[in-house]
Amino acid sequence: MTFLSAPILAPLFRAAHTLIIAAIFSLCGCATTAGLSCKPGEQLEIHDQLFFGTETFTGEVSDAEWRDFLANAVSPRFPNGFTVLSGRGQWRGSSGEIVRERSKVLLLVHRETAGSDTAINELVDIYKQRFQQESVLRVRSPVCVSFR
Repeated sequence: MTFLSAPILAPLFRAAHTLIIAAIFSLCGCATTAGLSCKPGEQLEIHDQLFFGTETFTGEVSDAEWRDFLANAVSPRFPNGFTVLSGRGQWRGSSGEIVRERSKVLLLVHRETAGSDTAINELVDIYKQRFQQESVLRVRSPVCVSFR
């Protein structure tokens, strides 16, 4: 009986993991409001989470630069409100290198409109350009919301 060594199996497991994730995403499709039924007093909206890395080629996005981004890019596009969380994260860049950095998570709850989608795309583009970022992660989900 022959056993494959760990170095030989590792790429196979990574490939299988990638295929499983791809299959899940292809089955899920885009966020949809079909099938989500809100209770009385709740409203169907979209919950967007945007994950912004803070490492740049010249250092790190400062607190003042982040506040300026919120005041001049986010607030005008989402005047009804938003929440910001600070954290630490990691991701693998296009070069294959793992990057560990401070991050900011912008939470937005809004109606699903072409205008809100355009506004989010503008925020992503502004941030990427201003802070030389490769990408911004967007997680989008339909939700039922209420103020109580």
